[in-house]
Amino acid sequence: MKGFVPWDIDRRLQAFLEEDLGFDDITTQGLGELSLLPVKAFIKAKSDGIMAGGPFAVRIFSLLDPEIQHTILVEEGKAFHKGDTLIELRGKARGILMGERVALNLLQRLCGIATKTHMMVEAIKGLPVKVADTRKTSPGLRIFEKYAVRCGGGTNHRLGLYDCVLIKDNHIALCGSVKEAVRRIRPSVPFTAKIVVECRSLQEVEEALEAKADVIMLDNMPLEELRKAISLAKNKTIVEVSGGVDPTSIRSIAELGPDIISTGYVTHQATWIDISLSIERLDP
Repeated sequence: MKGFVPWDIDRRLQAFLEEDLGFDDITTQGLGELSLLPVKAFIKAKSDGIMAGGPFAVRIFSLLDPEIQHTILVEEGKAFHKGDTLIELRGKARGILMGERVALNLLQRLCGIATKTHMMVEAIKGLPVKVADTRKTSPGLRIFEKYAVRCGGGTNHRLGLYDCVLIKDNHIALCGSVKEAVRRIRPSVPFTAKIVVECRSLQEVEEALEAKADVIMLDNMPLEELRKAISLAKNKTIVEVSGGVDPTSIRSIAELGPDIISTGYVTHQATWIDISLSIERLDP
């Protein structure tokens, strides 16, 4: 798989199934012995996109019925087109019908994020700049959505509040200045964690440099001010640009020479890719 995979993947997928199944699938239960018939299932794309989440989708079916066989036909991070079969399944109808919606929901969401990320990465192709995500993710789905960003060719920003310091506007407001915020926070930061400072003005950039921030995040600055800020900080620390980044602006920002462009656009503006599942009976 691309990137990292949650160590507790089964627990997370079980929770998704429990939300949908409750005590049982009463529709499939009502089919009686028909639900035990062998079938072949096809998961097909109804629009173009980038693949992400195939291993998670097939694992959902395996949790319901370990005897279900699967073949993933499109690798993670690869492009697919409308009409392509992404995954084939074989097994009893019951497990496939019970897992269909949960598997499709996750697959559609992750493919949508990978596709949106790929579009942003392609927009700055040829420039030495990375596209990173943010914490603007769906509650409960962050680890999967950040995985999808990796499938789309992007990179991950911090996973949560626990793995990186990010001093933002409200922290600075509480402390009175960038310099004071860094001074107060630094003693409690593990040596393995970076200190990122969100800067909204050239004065804050100068303060962050003086405080020896590991990363300076230039937030919502107009292009001309961004140019000056990047020139001021370049080669002194890692320079990140964030805020208001979308497909129409990312190229002009990247051309200014930051190291990272972080954007929530790849997750909160991602459209689900239309994917469906159909089954065929297999005569014994």
